[in-house]
Amino acid sequence: MSVSPNAPTLKIAVMVDGRITVDDSPATIGSVRVSLKRLAERKGVVWYYREAGQTKAPPESAEVMRAVIENRLPIRLSSRPDFSDAIGPDGRPITEGSASK
Repeated sequence: MSVSPNAPTLKIAVMVDGRITVDDSPATIGSVRVSLKRLAERKGVVWYYREAGQTKAPPESAEVMRAVIENRLPIRLSSRPDFSDAIGPDGRPITEGSASK
């Protein structure tokens, strides 16, 4: 799925204890669903970070992913809480020019 470089983004972070933030503000799974629906209407993209990504995910992580899928949104995975990197399907960082978001 090709994403416009000018597409609106929604930065979602899920902490190891299940707390969720959307664009650095506390969120609930209900508010995340509303935000994702609005983002889908605007043809946006999700930037997603999960704290302690190498450990077992909290249930909230699966709920967020389910909502992203339900809204058919493209997603960019990050291993850093500032979303400064992108992780490819193979679990390795994507470098500039190696793949599109």
